[in-house]
Amino acid sequence: MAVEPTRRDAARNRDLLVAAARRVFAERGPDVPLEEIAAEAGVSRTTLHRHFENRKALASAVLEHNVTDIEARAAALADADDGAERLFHFLLDVQFESPWLARVVADGRMPGTADLAARTAAALDPLLDRARSRGRVHPGVGTGDVLLTLPMVMAVQAAAAAAMDGAAQAPARLGTTRAILHRGLFTTEPPTAG
Repeated sequence: MAVEPTRRDAARNRDLLVAAARRVFAERGPDVPLEEIAAEAGVSRTTLHRHFENRKALASAVLEHNVTDIEARAAALADADDGAERLFHFLLDVQFESPWLARVVADGRMPGTADLAARTAAALDPLLDRARSRGRVHPGVGTGDVLLTLPMVMAVQAAAAAAMDGAAQAPARLGTTRAILHRGLFTTEPPTAG
């Protein structure tokens, strides 16, 4: 007689799968075989499919987790004058570390991405309002402008990957991209690397 997993076990397995998918997707993209994600989580493929109907559902759960992180970061920065800049650089860090995210979101076929984009914008809005009131953001720059930088970064990453010297030049290109985008949005100097 098979024993049904407890709710606690099921929740733990789901959390393990999402964490494993985040790591594996960041390293190799969202097309990695699902068996590898299950193995990374230490569960069976059957357990994976018990929680996630397909790859899109798993990727959607990873995106949901990332947006929850963005919301938490935004809440922690609510009283910081430089909160908008710091959240912007956090968004860039997420994009630099997991370039597959923008590709999946830009694809437009992922269920729930519109809601996740709206939640990200809602997290950023009050920080930009504060930055605007303190003269830290260029006039006319809105939340949509900040979020538009993420696919721009994706294009830079694709160009760096395609270049013969892509691996060697990628950190410098991404640092330059970070500085250019910061200067285009904010009146403050971009943070220095290191």
